[in-house]
Amino acid sequence: MLKRLKTTTLIRHFRHVKKRAKAKKALTRLRTIANKLIRELQRKLPTYSLFETYQKDFLFYQQVLAQQPKDKNKIYSLHEPDVYVIAKGKDHKQYEYGNKVSIVSTKDNNIIVGVVSHDKNIHDSKTLDATITHANSNRTKPIQQAVCDRGYVGVKRL
Repeated sequence: MLKRLKTTTLIRHFRHVKKRAKAKKALTRLRTIANKLIRELQRKLPTYSLFETYQKDFLFYQQVLAQQPKDKNKIYSLHEPDVYVIAKGKDHKQYEYGNKVSIVSTKDNNIIVGVVSHDKNIHDSKTLDATITHANSNRTKPIQQAVCDRGYVGVKRL
């Protein structure tokens, strides 16, 4: 079964037109195996009185298995559930998955004076105020001028 599981995980990455049916079949097989495991654990864990301990995890796994490609607020990572999609728009990497982070460093020495992690995927220009405020809380002198990349277009003054 382990060998069959490994081959189906490899096959599901084939998205070429000729292999799309094979990829869809492999994804269906993986979901079937995962659902079987969850049902078996739900059946056997109550005898050991462990089901209440892991009930939150089971609900999370069932939510992952039930989600569809067009659903909103999908879970992209089992280990880091707060991850979201960041559209890059580049040819070699259209999308990235993670959290958006803003870093403030000094101009001359490149010493990092502030780091802010953002909960939602908002435009860079709207993150500048929170980032500068956080960096000012770590400094004795307030920041007078900021040099940013083109993602912060539109912000002239704070």
